[in-house]
Amino acid sequence: MEILRQNILFSSLDKEQFARVASASKAIKLKGGEVLFQQQQVADYFYFLEQGEIKLYRLSIDGAEKVIELIRAGQTFAEAMMFMDAGFYPVNAQALVDCQLIRVEMVVFRDLLEHSPKTSLKILGYMSQRLHGLVQEIDQLTLQNAKNRVIQFILREIPVDATVSCQLEWSTPKTVLASRLSVRPETFSRILQQLSQEKLIKVDRKSIEILDINGLKYY
Repeated sequence: MEILRQNILFSSLDKEQFARVASASKAIKLKGGEVLFQQQQVADYFYFLEQGEIKLYRLSIDGAEKVIELIRAGQTFAEAMMFMDAGFYPVNAQALVDCQLIRVEMVVFRDLLEHSPKTSLKILGYMSQRLHGLVQEIDQLTLQNAKNRVIQFILREIPVDATVSCQLEWSTPKTVLASRLSVRPETFSRILQQLSQEKLIKVDRKSIEILDINGLKYY
């Protein structure tokens, strides 16, 4: 359970608090394609993703899938449900590949926060950062065109120490990435092709070489 310490949600806990949380947590595994929870299911747990990738999505009335968020290793998800009266997951969660997770009982973590104002303030700051990030994503989805959204996504994937060029490996299916960016799969592929023609990137199946980082930033 010590790996939880790497996440900001748990790093602010003292030794006794962390021991309580660890005792109310359980390591679980999912196969690729396996559903973790469904929309409107009672929310008793939140999760830390140790390894793999999880997609959070909703289904429209006609059955179309909209990817809300992609969870990567080292991230937590569903923790906001601790502070909501509804008590039900608002999305579906499915493993894109084989995953290792740690499941945390919400009631234990919430009780800990109720008795520790200092820790609650730290968690509130963390949640505020997450909210700010989501607001930025909403701005991108509503105010930017499809090409700019794809470029913004690529730029977020580039390592911070890369200055000129770098190599990216995408394990996530392009259809899932397209849904996350609110573009059609064929539009997503066409944009990647355009960027390739402009000598900004080079696509080879699930590998993308960034040829000109500054050129992408120029957009």
